[in-house]
Amino acid sequence: MSYSMWEHATTKHGIEVDEAVSALQKCIRRAKEEDAVRFAYELYITSPVLLEKVWSRLVSISVEDIGFGNLNAAVYINMLNQMRKGYAYDDVDQPMFFVHAIRILCASEKDRSTDFLKNIVIKTAAMGQVPEVPDIALDKHTRRGREMGRDSRHFYEEGCLVFPQAEVENDYRARYGEVLKEYSPDKVEDDAFQYAVGRF
Repeated sequence: MSYSMWEHATTKHGIEVDEAVSALQKCIRRAKEEDAVRFAYELYITSPVLLEKVWSRLVSISVEDIGFGNLNAAVYINMLNQMRKGYAYDDVDQPMFFVHAIRILCASEKDRSTDFLKNIVIKTAAMGQVPEVPDIALDKHTRRGREMGRDSRHFYEEGCLVFPQAEVENDYRARYGEVLKEYSPDKVEDDAFQYAVGRF
């Protein structure tokens, strides 16, 4: 049975803390900006610990509820969270940072697909689903890949492919392919720099 430390705690004006936190998040989800700010403020004036809880939720919301709707939201919220730490708990400017954060979150388009994917994986893993290692993962960086003779040429042709590939204005991939046509471990200098092996 799970237990929350907030289950029986109340805010300064008697709102159950778990309900105030839930209301904060639900109001942000529905873009109810002023209501969300009021719940955040109620938590804030209750205690410094609950101010930390407010920011913990805002950071999570920027990913959980905003997601691909505004990829910059997480950056903004994290930055505001860092900025507010330069102000005392009772500084008059302290609330300004969470008010601004809430306004950004409410105004953002919202996308919960990251949280849905997280929950798909959590619940299917709990039911015993284990991912199978695909053939493309077996390359020069793995024991089985090396045993299969997969080298830098194989990695160039298979292991390093990326999708979707951005359009770039250079010929480095093509040039590296030409280098690999000539390259062989037998051709390197005796004192060629050696990189650490066995690292992921």
